[in-house]
Amino acid sequence: MRLTMPERTQRYGRLLATRKARQNALQAVVLTALALLVWMLLSNLIENLSADGARIDFSFLLNESGFDVNETLIAYDAGSSYLSALLVGALNTVHLTLVGLVCSTAIGVLVGLLQLGDIKILRILCRLYVDSMRNLPKLLILLAVYVLLVLELPVAREAISFFDLAFLSNRGLNFPAVEIDYGLLTEPRTLLAAALFLLAFSLAWLAVRRLVQGIFLRRFLPILFLVAGLILTTGVVGFDIPEFAGFNFEGGSVVSIPFLSLAVALSVYHGAQVAEVVRSGILSVPKGQVEAGRALGLSPSQISWLIVLPLALRVMIPPLTNQYLNLLKNTSIGLAVGYSDLVSIMNTSINQTFRPVELMLVTMTVYLVIGIAASVALNVFNRRVQLRER
Repeated sequence: MRLTMPERTQRYGRLLATRKARQNALQAVVLTALALLVWMLLSNLIENLSADGARIDFSFLLNESGFDVNETLIAYDAGSSYLSALLVGALNTVHLTLVGLVCSTAIGVLVGLLQLGDIKILRILCRLYVDSMRNLPKLLILLAVYVLLVLELPVAREAISFFDLAFLSNRGLNFPAVEIDYGLLTEPRTLLAAALFLLAFSLAWLAVRRLVQGIFLRRFLPILFLVAGLILTTGVVGFDIPEFAGFNFEGGSVVSIPFLSLAVALSVYHGAQVAEVVRSGILSVPKGQVEAGRALGLSPSQISWLIVLPLALRVMIPPLTNQYLNLLKNTSIGLAVGYSDLVSIMNTSINQTFRPVELMLVTMTVYLVIGIAASVALNVFNRRVQLRER
């Protein structure tokens, strides 16, 4: 039976009568509009490429790249594929992000706490540091750090020595590399040292957990040093010390000047942002909680570790997530100092293959995957630390 127009209107009105139904309908409309927009953009792109005799094709990623990368965490040479080169760039980006994340967090926590301390001169200096970093472009900070390192650091022959183990020059930071003899892993003395190490680590972990309750960590430090000595004497773990030969150092590991300047610039820049997050998070803790801790006889350190920081962390995690994701994206400024991150390798590959669309799509996908994975992990941690209402 065919429905009249008023009957159709009443029927559709009943379908959208509830709030949930209207929300679902609105979401469907928005998703449809987005799908149409993406389809139109892709159709236009394919049509324009076809007019120029080109098409989207990712098979070139398996071709030989033909260029070298100055810093790699995996095996790579000019005969490797473009896909391998992009993987090297992605790993370099993640490596720089992790280093910057740790350093900026350490700087931010320290500066955030000092801003709330009782020493006025330190509060003023920290405030100047935060305001300066928040009002300067990160690229300018990077260039200033890079030029300072290149001009002020000595040449390799006159490198700054740290106990004849590490050396800092305008070539980079050379430090000992850890070497593991896997052939000794199955020997009885190695297994005994490993068992003692696990025991000492468990005791040290217990000491850390009990530190806020008054047990001093130094009880277990001699055990750690003893076990470390046992491991070293087994010969399983050794160190390759860098030595100066010719015009540069040989052996060990090296941190290049581009990586070092990027790590410093991103750490001090985002450290200021993290400091503000830490400061605001601590200020958000009600004073009554601190006074309750004092009434229970807790020491200032116990109040900080057991009351202030756990409560402040619930406020700090969401803005910290945003800062860490910004740090990931800001690693792309490494192109200015010649660091081989994902964007730099993408740019080099585009100049050789003339495939900007495909390479940009791959690069965007990598950034999205890394960013979404980090965001999901931090959101899971945020849900774990949030207060649960009963």
